[in-house]
Amino acid sequence: MAAQQSAKNQTILLVDDDREFLESGRAVLESAGYTVLTAENGATGLELARREKPALIMLDMMMDTNTEGMEVSRRIRETSELRDVPILMVTGARAAMHLPFRFEPDAHHLPVSAILEKPLAPEVLLREVSKHLGA
Repeated sequence: MAAQQSAKNQTILLVDDDREFLESGRAVLESAGYTVLTAENGATGLELARREKPALIMLDMMMDTNTEGMEVSRRIRETSELRDVPILMVTGARAAMHLPFRFEPDAHHLPVSAILEKPLAPEVLLREVSKHLGA
């Protein structure tokens, strides 16, 4: 009940080219009382973010290009009215590319609040969203 009350009037923008992730993420977040907007690419996501000014943005790293999410996160940080919006980067890049390291937030190259590995369990999604919204 407390999570639903704190979620009231908070909009979350999901930007991902994976429609399944958008649908499941929307279902989980709406069940907790959040309003959810979705975009299937970085350009649409950036436009929606500028227009709607969400409380939090969840952004996929690999969309049309392997670094689209990184580029969009930098553009968000360059937009004065969005500069302080928490960005949760969600990615399956490490597993897909068999990388031996984890990605870490970086003020210049990856200016996000946190990086979450896909697949993302619903309880982890809700915990991270709540944590970054200060709920």
